[in-house]
Amino acid sequence: MKLFAKVCVLVASVAFLGGCAHGIQITPKIEDIRSVEVARQIDKNVGYYISDADKLKEVITAGGGGDKVKYKPYADTEAALNAMLSNIFSKVYAVQDLNDSAYISDKNITYVFQPSIVTNSSSDSAFTWPPTDFDVELTCTVINEDGKTVWIKTVKASGNAEFDEFKSDFSLSARRASASAFKQMMVEISSAKEL
Repeated sequence: MKLFAKVCVLVASVAFLGGCAHGIQITPKIEDIRSVEVARQIDKNVGYYISDADKLKEVITAGGGGDKVKYKPYADTEAALNAMLSNIFSKVYAVQDLNDSAYISDKNITYVFQPSIVTNSSSDSAFTWPPTDFDVELTCTVINEDGKTVWIKTVKASGNAEFDEFKSDFSLSARRASASAFKQMMVEISSAKEL
């Protein structure tokens, strides 16, 4: 009976430890975003909208060793979105409600950017949990003051980090992927004739 109890505890422990989700952040270094030189500056005020549900959204994807990682893609990258837009446009505002036409008018907002973020991760390591590979698909939908879509663009980026690199930053592959995605999107926005 004691042996059976020990086996049950061991099995439960392995199941618990083997299936846990470790927290990471996919926040890129903001100075990396700000350092990008864009094709042109656009003398317009813009806003961005991230719903409350998206800000709270937690995503779980694969890590290494059978473990998983969890993170909040929208909350983690809001500062990067703001920095990206600030690098191009005159002023950038967070829009809390797309139907708040008074706020949009008061701030003289010409366009509102709505991000959509899809992520995936994996690892080629059987012994460490941080992901060695991370993918970010970033889509920006832009609407004008009338609520009409004027521009949509999707970029895809990947980040890689091996053990020697990520042992001091478990989020490194994710940060690299998100930084690359926002830099690519910045180039696309600054050269978009529709804007």
